[in-house]
Amino acid sequence: MIYVLFRWDLKSGSEQSFKEGWTEIIHRNIEKHGALGSRLHKTKDNQWISYSKWLSEVHFKRAQTIHDQHEEARIKMVSAITKTYPPIVMVPVLDNAVVIDPAQPQSHL
Repeated sequence: MIYVLFRWDLKSGSEQSFKEGWTEIIHRNIEKHGALGSRLHKTKDNQWISYSKWLSEVHFKRAQTIHDQHEEARIKMVSAITKTYPPIVMVPVLDNAVVIDPAQPQSHL
């Protein structure tokens, strides 16, 4: 299992187009290419960061080379970007994440 960290600078006013394209690509990757989910964040200094969980680096690399019906989504993303930073592939070493069961009351939160 791997995680991949992505970072972008976006053109002002293009955030919605970027989010729409990103969402389509993420759903495609989950449905067809071994992605296990992703989150998109915006920093205080206006950079956009995403990290994705993948079954393996092979799955991640294969998904990066596929051109399919989601090419329009990719164009939405690319047209909104002014700078793309190289992705960082990470392997988990320690995991201390808290898993919350939404069905259980969380009195300590």
